Amino acid sequence: MNKPFLLCRAGLRRAAAAATVLGLGLAAGVAHADLDDHPRLVAADRAAYQAMMQLRAADNGPVAFGGHRDRALRLLMQARREIRESARFADHHRD
Repeated sequence: MNKPFLLCRAGLRRAAAAATVLGLGLAAGVAHADLDDHPRLVAADRAAYQAMMQLRAADNGPVAFGGHRDRALRLLMQARREIRESARFADHHRD
């Protein structure tokens, strides 16, 4: 008997990955609005985003890289937040 798509583990993983990619894509668009005056920060943010996409695309089956990939993703998300905060700080503390 086949399980419904969302009830099987593979289906849940695919749905979670799709939701994450969609959310990251939306966040990428919002992030650049804060960074427009800071081309180096834009480049750093883009690099972190691309690294996140590569990590998301990496598939190691049920092992899932021992949780290290997920930790790397969380740290990259934190790095992107810090990059945006750097731009905000610079914008509010101009001479």
